[in-house]
Amino acid sequence: MLSVNIPVYNIKVVSLVKELVAQANDLKIDFEVRVYDDGSDEIIKSLNKNIAEIPQVVYVELKENLGRSAIRNKMGFESQFANLLFIDADSLLIDESYLHDFIQHLKPGRILCGGTAYSAKKPADERKLLRWVYGQKREAVSAEKRNRNKGFIITSNNFLIEKKVFEKVHFRENLRNYGHEDTLLGYDLFNNDFELFHIQNPVEHTGLESSHLFIQKTKAALKNLQLVSEVLLEGDKKFRKQVNFLKMYSRLTLLIPGSFFRWCFNKYEERMESNLKSQSPSLRCFDFYKLTYYSTLKNR
Repeated sequence: MLSVNIPVYNIKVVSLVKELVAQANDLKIDFEVRVYDDGSDEIIKSLNKNIAEIPQVVYVELKENLGRSAIRNKMGFESQFANLLFIDADSLLIDESYLHDFIQHLKPGRILCGGTAYSAKKPADERKLLRWVYGQKREAVSAEKRNRNKGFIITSNNFLIEKKVFEKVHFRENLRNYGHEDTLLGYDLFNNDFELFHIQNPVEHTGLESSHLFIQKTKAALKNLQLVSEVLLEGDKKFRKQVNFLKMYSRLTLLIPGSFFRWCFNKYEERMESNLKSQSPSLRCFDFYKLTYYSTLKNR
């Protein structure tokens, strides 16, 4: 029936696993929960390894770090059941009917995207404000809106896919670094005529990074986006038109030369980062920061 897959890197997942097992047992379904540790520190592994004693839990410690795409592929290929639910380790279940809501929407060939939520409470650590503001304003989107803007965009932190579909279309492992591996997966699924359907069944993202780390991860994601659009999918206009960031960059650079954006980044990088790391980070500033940084990548 259902294989729940949780890739782990330096996150304690005991509570998440226990809640998933409890919900699955209440539904009286055949299931397993697979937890693969992708090279965490020893202290984290010592906290998580006891979940192997829970019935229907498969806990594996990998000898080397595989990366975000390869570990998900490995989990999916090795899963026992026909439906694969992928959840990020830094997730909190906010609804007791979480698994039930996925199961009731099952349909052959359909990929279900549950969505993401963020705590309404501002983080106590002010260094994490940018990540929280961005999540609240940009990622916590209703299923209705996600379906209305339908294309190929999915998020890998909370989605369900049939194993036979995943065996045909899965993560591309030539994207080893952080960012947009799920965008590319959604595009490949879309091009193979599978239905991407969004439901209102979010998990709360609890793993807020510091503003500094989030900025660095954003840069890494933009490098991956350039790799996808200009190398892996070279010349594919459909991809560029569907990804909002690429579409906006393309339109702006028809009016304003890329050299201007590069000048802005070189001149104002520190000032923009100062705002983003402040107690009142501006998402407009963040958008401009990403555009100007991306222009520097295009010039390399």
